[in-house]
Amino acid sequence: MLQVICGFLAGLALAATGFWVAGGGVPGLVVSLALAALGYVAGSTLTEPERRIGHMLVSALPNGQKAADAIDAANTRLNAISMLATQVRDPAVKAEAADFIAATRSLTDYVARDTSAYPTLRHYITVYGEQTQKLLRSYVDVESSGARDQMLKARGETIEALQVLERTAAGELSRAVSAKTLGIAADSDAIQRLASMDGYDAPAPAAVTTPVAPVAATGDPQPTTKPTGESR
Repeated sequence: MLQVICGFLAGLALAATGFWVAGGGVPGLVVSLALAALGYVAGSTLTEPERRIGHMLVSALPNGQKAADAIDAANTRLNAISMLATQVRDPAVKAEAADFIAATRSLTDYVARDTSAYPTLRHYITVYGEQTQKLLRSYVDVESSGARDQMLKARGETIEALQVLERTAAGELSRAVSAKTLGIAADSDAIQRLASMDGYDAPAPAAVTTPVAPVAATGDPQPTTKPTGESR
């Protein structure tokens, strides 16, 4: 709303200025209309709030704009798939669709935290997003047709496909996180090398001892003697 108001005021101010400078009349009207449009676009653009990912400005993040575009595309596709999932009547298909949506949102949330992983999300949504939406739309059409013989076949195929998609989303998330894991391993090796150069060796791992159960002593049993009474 603020953008519209600022754009309108900027356009109005430029239009009045242009009309006055042009001396009024038809030329002034033409100039004022052109400047009004220009002022509206400029005013609304300059007052547009900058996009954020989480609490961070997109411009302050590495690959921020590309990550924001990938996240927006994923959210748009997921919203469309969620709308289709609400039309599914079969509980098993609905549950599989919910699992796929949850797995994809996990990948989207990770990219919001690590913007360098945006290519993984962009690839996943580009390759699988439209196909998943098409799959669910076709299933909803079959389910609403009332053809029971086709519904059973469509149900099995759709569940199988959604299970594959869920595993794919989990695999893409693991692939995205693996780059961070490799970075941790490289940082750890570098720290250990630097510490070794300064004369600090990494502590040796503590030896693990296994408790040994006590072994009962073996040997001949000692003879027992019965106490004898006093001799008379």
